[in-house]
Amino acid sequence: MLAASATALPLFPLLPALSACAGPDPLAGPAPLSADVRSLLRAVAAEQNLISLYVRTMAVYSALAPALAPLLAEHRAHLARLRAQIVEPPGKAVPGEVTSRPAIPGSREGALARLRAAERAASAAQLRRLAGVSPSLAQLYASIAASEATHVTALSDRGLSDRSPR
Repeated sequence: MLAASATALPLFPLLPALSACAGPDPLAGPAPLSADVRSLLRAVAAEQNLISLYVRTMAVYSALAPALAPLLAEHRAHLARLRAQIVEPPGKAVPGEVTSRPAIPGSREGALARLRAAERAASAAQLRRLAGVSPSLAQLYASIAASEATHVTALSDRGLSDRSPR
């Protein structure tokens, strides 16, 4: 007859208990994204689109570059702050593609009007994101919305709106 070890016997009653643990099922795939993460991903995409619009506008109307560069730098800072809020799981990355590439208008005034409209829309979108997110994320969105609202005023400056060449 085999003698049972003192350590083997207590494990048998634990096996059913261990198999009944309620935890994530590794075979079920990744957990769904939280509302905050989904909101952040949309905010990141919107900021990337705005940055792209600025870069393309500055490429077409190079005389605007000195005035637009500080606003572009602020958008890059917004993007960095938004991305910093997202914890990327191993093997996954925050999307980096621009999803919207509207045409740059054929006039300087039209280009500035497009930027003003984009800034207004971006500010409004950030404010809409406030509902249903964590307080710290709502504070970040409100801060970015306020910054984008000031860009509308900066883009309305008479010095930008003159008829000087590209």
